[in-house]
Amino acid sequence: MRRLIPGLALLVAMALPAIASGHAERPSYFPNFNTETQEFEPITGEVPTYRSRGPSRVVCDGGRKATAERIREVFKGSSRRTRRLRDKRLAINRRCRHKTIQSAVNAADSGDRILIMPGTYREAPSREEPEPDPACNELYVESENGTRVASYEYQRACPNAQNLIAVIGDGPDADRACDDRCSLQIEGLGLEPADVFIEGERAKLNVIRADRADGIYLKNFEVEKSDFNNIYVLETNGFRIDEVVSHDSREYGVLSFASDNGLYENIEAYRNGDSGIYPGSGPEGHCERYGIEIRNSDSHDNAIGYSGTAGNGVWAHDNKFHHNSAGITTDSFASGHPGMPQDCAKWENNEIYSNNKDLYNAEMDAYCKRPVEERDDPEKVCPTFQTPVGTGILIAGGNGNIARGNHIYDNWRNGIMLLYVPALLRGSDSTGQSENDSGNQFDTSHGNSFADNRMGTRPDGTRDPNGLDFWWDEEGAGNCWGANEGAGGGEIESDPASLPACPEGSAFSTGNPVKSASQATCATWNPVDNTDPPGCDWFTQPPEPE
Repeated sequence: MRRLIPGLALLVAMALPAIASGHAERPSYFPNFNTETQEFEPITGEVPTYRSRGPSRVVCDGGRKATAERIREVFKGSSRRTRRLRDKRLAINRRCRHKTIQSAVNAADSGDRILIMPGTYREAPSREEPEPDPACNELYVESENGTRVASYEYQRACPNAQNLIAVIGDGPDADRACDDRCSLQIEGLGLEPADVFIEGERAKLNVIRADRADGIYLKNFEVEKSDFNNIYVLETNGFRIDEVVSHDSREYGVLSFASDNGLYENIEAYRNGDSGIYPGSGPEGHCERYGIEIRNSDSHDNAIGYSGTAGNGVWAHDNKFHHNSAGITTDSFASGHPGMPQDCAKWENNEIYSNNKDLYNAEMDAYCKRPVEERDDPEKVCPTFQTPVGTGILIAGGNGNIARGNHIYDNWRNGIMLLYVPALLRGSDSTGQSENDSGNQFDTSHGNSFADNRMGTRPDGTRDPNGLDFWWDEEGAGNCWGANEGAGGGEIESDPASLPACPEGSAFSTGNPVKSASQATCATWNPVDNTDPPGCDWFTQPPEPE
């Protein structure tokens, strides 16, 4: 039996209370996990494809006449293409029968397209639904940390208690496979996302919830101001989110959880309190497949650009993560997330830069501790999760991850930071499998590869250094660094100064105890009562490197 090193023991002891304090969700399972046999079945399903034909339901805020005027304003250009689109939209508008998106969802059959005409959608009937709803009072369950949470049956029976727009797909058989309202395509018909604006105003936890809604496709609209998630895709096999702008959520701009066969593309996410994009509890593939893809997206001015506890099987490429407090984080320390420990994310050909946003200073702490209704500046981002300010990529306990061919520059703390997390922090996953076995305590931060990255240099060749290019706590086996280029084409700067080369990588080590201890109190950060953990420098903006 391996023993915990002193610094790590401190990390475990101090971090547990903080980690249990996040928003609780019901126990969730991957689409191909059989809860009766407790086994994974063969993977099926696919990313939905765009459909330009087929049955449709039309939504027009304010009625057909007002919407026709709005269409003429949006499509007022003189080009042949614009005139053609205007005429098509006006013809579609004449078929409008719904004033809210939820009404169209309720009327939809599987495979329908929901076409949303230009306008602002407040979903007034949903706002009137109480939360908690007395009609569903008996449909709560206990979360992994003992909190009382809404079950799937609660969402099915009272879909608008927590959600402005709810697509709830699994029928009364509760087998977690979609039975009705499957493969819906919900599309804004403006010229750009801002033409179809879904206004959250913190009215509900989620603005859009797709729950066991296999085949959901969300396209071409803007969404804002949830009290938790602007878009939430849960236990869903097959989803696609395309040309969506998501901002000013209390926590997540666009989130998927325990879902598979997913694609995020052409997303802009900004000013979200946790992360703009969150592929959490990604599909199990153990590096043989990547079940969720993120491409051509721009996530900026959030606490974190992209985060993912148990963010497994994710391939993110050709994106920009910039001007957040941290660009990308993935981890294995928040309990109740299936798929632990995190493994097999791949980040390729991304720009990860200028992630130094100072959201944890004393002025922001004072503002963000005020009750939500007293926060008078909607553009101020109140962080809801801890992250080391000035970091491009943080891997906090992950295996088999690949960072390759990225431009990572102007991150004032570290370009890439790798540290391990013991299984004790994870408690148990949603299947009830305990992570506390002493033999698991060094099961993270193995086999990570960092190669062919241009560190401290912009795409145009301009030198723009990171604080350090690489920081590693020296734990784990098989971690390797190869052919990375430092600022201005020079040598990389790292701690330790010499890093194990690819493909051999590091021999197993329990890590550097001084480094492990230096991270200990950072995990205890809490936005309400512990905004400045003693001995932790994560929340102080580092100086700009020369």
